[in-house]
Amino acid sequence: MSGKPVCVGDFEEYAKRVLPKSVYDYYRSGADDQQTLADNVAAFSRLRLYPRMLRDVSVVDLSASVLGQKINMPICVGATAMQRLAHVDGETATARACRSMGTGMMLSSWATSTIEEIAQAAPDGLHWLQLYIYKDREVTRSLVQRAERAGYKGIFVTVDTPLLGKRFDDVRNKFQLPPHLRYCPSCCCGKDIHI
Repeated sequence: MSGKPVCVGDFEEYAKRVLPKSVYDYYRSGADDQQTLADNVAAFSRLRLYPRMLRDVSVVDLSASVLGQKINMPICVGATAMQRLAHVDGETATARACRSMGTGMMLSSWATSTIEEIAQAAPDGLHWLQLYIYKDREVTRSLVQRAERAGYKGIFVTVDTPLLGKRFDDVRNKFQLPPHLRYCPSCCCGKDIHI
């Protein structure tokens, strides 16, 4: 690729070139044999947009409603962990981008920005929190209360992680969060967290 990225493939190639190998592998891989990842890629490749010809497009409205909140388009940003591995602003940049586009962002429980940093970065943005139910229920309660105080409009509970999948590339790379970063939504409680 030369020049500015223009499609997903270009961004993938760019990421492979500029990110450390362990970070690139973390973002691009899935768990175990990566079958679900392959199935998801295949499912998206089957989607088609069919144009409707000879229609009045003088007024186009892509707005939608999610959990009673109006958004400008039917696309939101889902929970994506550890964004500061790729960019110094991480999730705060994503929050600002979502606000500027008039759509919502779900903060990962494994984010590298705090609940409060997201609210401060985009104070009038639409924020949700992805939540694991931790063994220490006080950690879970604290996260919900912090999100509520910060103006988050919803909690999405992750229920499919009683056991984390083994990410083979992460094992091979001995992946760990660099010392200058931390898992932030739960970092303010001062406790080790366990799902």
